[in-house]
Amino acid sequence: MAWIYLALIFSVVILLFIIGKRPMYEVMFLALVVLLIVSGRWQHFMTYMTETVGSYLLFTMAMFIIFGTIVEKTGIVTDILDVIAALAGRFTGGAGYVTLIAGAAMSSVCGSGTGTVAAAGTFMIPAMKKTGFSPELAATTTAAAGTLGPLIPPSAAIPVMYSMLVAVFPGYCTASQFWMLAWPVCFWLFIQRLITLYVLIRKNNVQPIPPEDRMPLKKALKKGWRTLLLPVLMAALFVFDNIFKDTLIADRLGSYGAETFSQVVLVTVPCIACVFVLLLWLGKGNKLSVKEGYRMVSAGVTVVAPIIMMTFSGFAMGSLLNDLELASQISAQFAAWGISKWGVIIVAPLIFTLLGMFMESSAVYFLLGPVFIPIAISVGIDPMLAAMMVNVLANGMGQMSPPFALCLLLSMGIAESDFKKTSVQAAGWCAAQYIAVVLMLGGMLPMFGFLK
Repeated sequence: MAWIYLALIFSVVILLFIIGKRPMYEVMFLALVVLLIVSGRWQHFMTYMTETVGSYLLFTMAMFIIFGTIVEKTGIVTDILDVIAALAGRFTGGAGYVTLIAGAAMSSVCGSGTGTVAAAGTFMIPAMKKTGFSPELAATTTAAAGTLGPLIPPSAAIPVMYSMLVAVFPGYCTASQFWMLAWPVCFWLFIQRLITLYVLIRKNNVQPIPPEDRMPLKKALKKGWRTLLLPVLMAALFVFDNIFKDTLIADRLGSYGAETFSQVVLVTVPCIACVFVLLLWLGKGNKLSVKEGYRMVSAGVTVVAPIIMMTFSGFAMGSLLNDLELASQISAQFAAWGISKWGVIIVAPLIFTLLGMFMESSAVYFLLGPVFIPIAISVGIDPMLAAMMVNVLANGMGQMSPPFALCLLLSMGIAESDFKKTSVQAAGWCAAQYIAVVLMLGGMLPMFGFLK
């Protein structure tokens, strides 16, 4: 029955999303309803709804999205961009490095690769082309930056991945441990993109960003040093919890209290970050009027509501699939077929990539995550790494894979690049990332002690 249920979900998605052009939050909810009816568990509908509403992870994800909206609306992120441009813009191909770093930073807080490409691409792509980047290289660099951001804390996708791990392997790790693992994973993916960009820059007649187009470093730091404290503040609470969870915290609160403390940290971080950003914004002489507050809140609700609806359905579907033992049945089938660890490692990224060309990344990880994680664990892949890599595969691979990935198509339009040439170059970026993903899943790249 596991394969029938899985085929049913995919059929609903293909029929409504790809053919019917319905928004994904509608599709996910209808897929949940259909699966409840077909599986004979419709009478438990309210149980799944109430369990999902009570999840602190759903609230956490909403707060991270609201945080990203506040950062975007206040314009605080431009202070960080000025510092990055002052540091990296002086090097050959500096506009590309600035795009890669700044785009990733913007995307990590706004949570959307396509949103970052649209926002950063409008001013970074012309800057790259001005310094000798071909339209194709400018487009693929922007897409690479946008798809890296959703993998970097404080991306709202990280709590979702943690919830998937908890559903399969309860109590394996704390939220802070899982959060900290995102950093080494992102480090290797950033190194991969940096090397790829360096090689491509060497093939083009690229120049540094002209001094008149970038702020002097001293001035940029004077203007934005307070904003640079934001990521430090957000990371500090997770670092504290990660270091002292088994000693200081557990000694005083017990094991259950330590786990609860980790949950409180995860919920508290975006709230503190929102307050910090607003204080920075007010410190620049801005006034938070009723009208301005309404503008920020309404913009946040517009962004948050569809994502929350889709995530809500995804959480409920994950609980339903767990009750139906779908993951364990498929894992057992893979074991019966004799699929090896390296077979899963080599094939799984290609499946994520194929679906990512046509579907939103959130839909991909909600559909494939509950299946991939137990399969990966069953063949010997570390549980934390398996869950974290769902985010990497859904956001990092499929979202810039030619020829149909939305991030890539959007950056092509802004750069006015040749479709065929850009697709060929994007395939090179994706091939390099595929190698990095395979090496990480195979345990061939160090995680610097962040795995259990």
